[in-house]
Amino acid sequence: MPADAAFVNAPIPGMSLTSEPGNRPWENPPNLVSVEDAMEFYTRRILGTPENYDQVLDIIESGLPIRNIANILMKTSVMEGYHTIDVGILVLPVVEELLMSVADMHDVSYVETIDEVFKENVVSRRQARLAVQELKKERVQPKVEPTEQPKGLMAKPQDMVE
Repeated sequence: MPADAAFVNAPIPGMSLTSEPGNRPWENPPNLVSVEDAMEFYTRRILGTPENYDQVLDIIESGLPIRNIANILMKTSVMEGYHTIDVGILVLPVVEELLMSVADMHDVSYVETIDEVFKENVVSRRQARLAVQELKKERVQPKVEPTEQPKGLMAKPQDMVE
């Protein structure tokens, strides 16, 4: 599709305001209004069916931090109109603990936050400096093999090359 066609097919500014009020899930009153209801909702959502349970364990095993998984679950539920963002923020620590408990029950290693991933993959300045020094020591100057004298009409004499 040409770039001009994508521009023509793009939504115009204010187009999102032209739909009927109440057509979007987040424009309606939430189904869950208390933190306790939201906690029960997430417990059922994570532990309710074996498929959900297995999916959660697979996601945790993939290395995605627990905090990110909980945030994704919470924001998706807000977008679908299950609860408001403030209830989601209040229930977020409970969801994180629930996910960590599920991982612990099945001996699945997990990462709590993205900061832990960065700390594991960071090399200190001192370690980097030592590694560079070691490479400089190990670097061997390539030996220049004597080559044959160029031959032919256009060949430069060797004393002119140096």
